[in-house]
Amino acid sequence: MANKQKKLAALFMVLALFFTVLTGCKDSNSSGPSATPQESKTAEQSPQPSGGGGTGEPTVIVFGTHWQAGDDPNWKDPVTGEPGMPPEQLLARQKAQEAVLNELNVEIQWVQYPSDLRESLLKSVLANAPIVDVALLWGGSQGTLIGQNIFQPLDEYESIFSDPDDAWMLGDKMFGNKYFLNYILDFVNAWPLVYNISYLDKVDALKENGKTVYPHDLWKQGKWTWSAFEDYLTKVNEYYANKMSPVRTDVPIKAFQTDYRYTAFQAIHANGGAVYGADGLTADSAEAKEAVEYLDRLMSKNLMMSTRYGEDTSVPGWTWNGSDFGNGETVFTNMVPWLSNGAGQSLASRGESMGIVPFPRPDDLAADDPKYEQVIFPNNQFAVLKGVPKEKTELALKAFRLYWSTVYKTLASSDKALDFFEKQAKNTAINYGFDVTNEQYGEAVMEAFTGISGSSPNEYATIMPWSGMWTDTILGNSLYGLNGSPKYAGAIDAQKNVILDSMAAVEQTIGSGESKDNMPPTYATTGVPIAVAAGTDPSSIKWDTFVKAQDGIDGELPFGNVTVDVSTVKFDTVGQYDGGLALSVKDAAGNEGKTSYAVIVYDPNNTTPPTLTAKAEYRKVKVDEDASAINWGNDFVEQAVDKDGFDLKSNITADIGSLDVTTPGTYDVTLTVTDFAGNAANLTIAVTVE
Repeated sequence: MANKQKKLAALFMVLALFFTVLTGCKDSNSSGPSATPQESKTAEQSPQPSGGGGTGEPTVIVFGTHWQAGDDPNWKDPVTGEPGMPPEQLLARQKAQEAVLNELNVEIQWVQYPSDLRESLLKSVLANAPIVDVALLWGGSQGTLIGQNIFQPLDEYESIFSDPDDAWMLGDKMFGNKYFLNYILDFVNAWPLVYNISYLDKVDALKENGKTVYPHDLWKQGKWTWSAFEDYLTKVNEYYANKMSPVRTDVPIKAFQTDYRYTAFQAIHANGGAVYGADGLTADSAEAKEAVEYLDRLMSKNLMMSTRYGEDTSVPGWTWNGSDFGNGETVFTNMVPWLSNGAGQSLASRGESMGIVPFPRPDDLAADDPKYEQVIFPNNQFAVLKGVPKEKTELALKAFRLYWSTVYKTLASSDKALDFFEKQAKNTAINYGFDVTNEQYGEAVMEAFTGISGSSPNEYATIMPWSGMWTDTILGNSLYGLNGSPKYAGAIDAQKNVILDSMAAVEQTIGSGESKDNMPPTYATTGVPIAVAAGTDPSSIKWDTFVKAQDGIDGELPFGNVTVDVSTVKFDTVGQYDGGLALSVKDAAGNEGKTSYAVIVYDPNNTTPPTLTAKAEYRKVKVDEDASAINWGNDFVEQAVDKDGFDLKSNITADIGSLDVTTPGTYDVTLTVTDFAGNAANLTIAVTVE
């Protein structure tokens, strides 16, 4: 199980609500033209009136985004002319724009960052020419960005968000000040605890008077505690012992397969704790230690498990638990939000239903104790860049507040933004795949669904640079006893100072008042395969023929500064040496970037033509598709290898001289593959344009 191979099918979940901006939002290259720094600077620095409801030319406030198609209501697909968001969301955004213009005389312009936002924003602040006024930050980038000290503290503007209906928008203090702005009202803020209702119905031990007592029933009755969950899992585990799942019939059904990292966050917050919350680092608190001890007990009893990449690592397979739940391989899991809809559909196709419940609380904590809470991650947030003048900052924050307040009021059809939770709950639950329309238990599942909703983040560890150290090294190793780790209580006490040192470095940067480049250099291949002839003297190889080193601030770095290590490559022996080209370089700020690439050592005396075969079925070409952009190797070729088995798909070229993509029909296209020794093979395929 630990080494099982998986391919997760790409899922596209169309939600009616705009807050589900996940994997797609990172695919910014396909979402429209990016604004250049010069364009954004021009918009920001053009002479503008003061705004605030005047009748002159409106003040332009620039909102930055990494996904313009999903955030900008004015964006249109350059081919179809269609907007990039669903109609309900589009209407809410348009009304928000109108409200900001009418009440503040402010025009909001959205621009897309020209590159990685962590480099784009830093570069503009260092140049004292902020690329945007208010920057949208993708979830997880905040820790790196705050370490750059490029954001304005917003504490002095707190009165703008004084209305209880708006207070959730201003984030908690972090490193002594409030830097971040929240804009997401969400029902599913983290990986919630879900279960297969139909599986539970089969367990007689869970029935009272012939009816199944579901987790949502226990929660509503105030009986959903750690011991109740443990007892529940015990009964489920006993029933499903040695029973196989319906899709992969050789895989047994587990009681609770999950990603322990997200389960730990849930358990800690259910116990009134946090890893890194409003009170700073509390990963070593009694609440955190008790919560992890509870999970450790579940794992030791085989009531909870995570499928890892291997026995020698604590890291669970990314989102494996979500797809496995959809395949019927576990009764409970902490569901991956963006896989929830697909999992619900998979269950429904088998006549099954999916339920949801808040994570249980410790037995000594009352159900109505305010300490009992569900975890809420910050996910995407906004911040105001340094260099934006004070007057404009104040106006930008007023525009931000009014914009998002109007969006949610519109979605809720109410004069209160927070009514969104009540008005949109059922549609959202259905979109996430939960069976809230069931006559027997739908209403109870709906109530449990709203029980996990929240407006203000309470856990910030996930956006910190040391997050992986806590989840994988400290927590994970302690649960699995890897690398000589003690149990969690001892592990966190022993390694807490490493986290504190990381935080102290950020505090020092903020205290200095200077912005800091903390982004390491990166590497890019040139397109030339990293392949050398057997017998080549490695000292004669110009490695920058294959790879370039670059930095977001310093630009391209001289390759002479790069340390090259090819000690694991046998240059006299044909083969592929994964990680054989190891590179390391530092930028002017001292940040070090490391990477490695596979090196192919080929037979220069090879005279055998390569093998080239087409797929049994391959795709059709769309009318007016850019033929020069087609990936012929991936889309049309089954195999392209040389005599030693080296993959040559990247070496394929296509003769498209006779291909007319403007006219439907069938055309011959000749593909040519050339191996590293210069031997070639051709293949003509019939390509249909429609």
